[in-house]
Amino acid sequence: MARAPLLQLSGISLTFGGNPLFDGLTLVVQPGDRVALVGRNGSGKSTLMKVMAGLTEVDRGNRTVPPGITVGYMEQDPDLSGYATLGDFAASNLPEGMDYKLAVVAEGL
Repeated sequence: MARAPLLQLSGISLTFGGNPLFDGLTLVVQPGDRVALVGRNGSGKSTLMKVMAGLTEVDRGNRTVPPGITVGYMEQDPDLSGYATLGDFAASNLPEGMDYKLAVVAEGL
């Protein structure tokens, strides 16, 4: 039996200022996948992450996330004032009782 993906983008198209950034982009992230985005400045990596997290509306296409799954996004240059570590900062934005997930994710890195 096939596992349900954690995240699926299907036929995503997004245009900025008349210039297509994505046209028909499809992406599937399965449980256990490791994902890296590599590209030159201005190629759309941050925008793609925002689309994956549901923070940016697309012109066309679908974003599918199963119930109970949350896709987070951390900005490139967060204000870490008041936090000892990046992990502390990330944990501060998790829902109550979910900070244990950071340790689980960190173990897998």
